Amino acid sequence: MSRGLLEEHIRRRTLLDDGVSVRAGKACGLVVRDMRVAAVRVRAADSDEVHLVPADAVVDATGRSSRLASWLREEGWPQPPVDRMRIDLGYATARFRRGHELPDVRVAHQLPAAASGTGAQPDTGAMAAVEGDQWMAVIAAYAGMRPTRDPADFRRRMKEMDAGPFGVVADRCELIGEVETYGMAHSLRRRWWEVERLPGGLFVVGDAVASFNPVYGQGMTSALLHASCLAAYLRRGADLRAPAHAYFHHVRVVVNAAWELSTLSDLAQPHVTGPYPRGYPLARKMAEWMEEASTTDAWVNERFLDVVNMRRRPADLQTPRFWWRVAMARARR
Repeated sequence: MSRGLLEEHIRRRTLLDDGVSVRAGKACGLVVRDMRVAAVRVRAADSDEVHLVPADAVVDATGRSSRLASWLREEGWPQPPVDRMRIDLGYATARFRRGHELPDVRVAHQLPAAASGTGAQPDTGAMAAVEGDQWMAVIAAYAGMRPTRDPADFRRRMKEMDAGPFGVVADRCELIGEVETYGMAHSLRRRWWEVERLPGGLFVVGDAVASFNPVYGQGMTSALLHASCLAAYLRRGADLRAPAHAYFHHVRVVVNAAWELSTLSDLAQPHVTGPYPRGYPLARKMAEWMEEASTTDAWVNERFLDVVNMRRRPADLQTPRFWWRVAMARARR
């Protein structure tokens, strides 16, 4: 399904709950009293008037542009340490009319060979059959190779991919609407779990905690897992008047798993300059072996994608059985 369909479904189901209401406006600050969050400042959508919305707890889900750290600083609270890795990514999305041109295909990926450090990596691509009898295709590239909104250029790049289904769709299918583009300068991680002094009743989820290279498709999964961490924290009878340190330490496991995977791959790009983790050359070489093996060994592929898609932890790629299968796959090649 497309992201739009998923979000519409979740929103509709959420608003069926009688305990949920929606207020249109812009959050513009916090009020902290007696060491806990007491209210959110909200500017009305149709005026400059600011209202206070009282709160027992506040969840910041405002994305990678979150202003929470600045609001806390204004209230005299510390800010979290921040990690940034420049990736200079651009991607383009297009939709095509889907017929009977690929009856046995539902998903196709174009995974480029690991970068050698000596030149630009070829395009990464993904294509899926989605609702409305459509193909949704994405092309991603870095630095000076970022895709544009030009439909002809988009079709040309699809045809140049080694994965055949892209060329079939580019040749035979009608483009629906315009090509949409998006750019992301850097990956971002705010280490809230390292802040020793936090107001009670405050939580942060999704991209407001960490946002990664979207090529790996981990952003929405991370947000879901953060919500699961919050649910577990509340089920244990947490005191909303106290700082949510246990919640943030739980979220750290999710964030760091995605961060390690995505940044390890990003560091293979010649224009990405670090910071490099300890043991990076060996880790990068092992990642290349793993990616190669996953294209010919279905067992390796399933476990590799389970980790990328955050159904398993990265430690599951470190077992003797896994690396034996990787070695056998490489030997067969």
